[in-house]
Amino acid sequence: MSEISINISKELQSKLIKVANKTHRTFDECVELALREYADNYDDFYKTDFCSVDNAEKAFFFAAAE
Repeated sequence: MSEISINISKELQSKLIKVANKTHRTFDECVELALREYADNYDDFYKTDFCSVDNAEKAFFFAAAE
């Protein structure tokens, strides 16, 4: 494991503490899970063909998802 230091808003910290308490995990575990999910989603997004479409097509996809 590596140790890092980040600055987050009090609001986000409060949300993560609530999640940690409800899931019986530590605050650090919740932060790690959140970062892992973000990184995995980022990888998944850029491994798709979505990046090869033009801006008009992207706008359509985003509008359809709303």
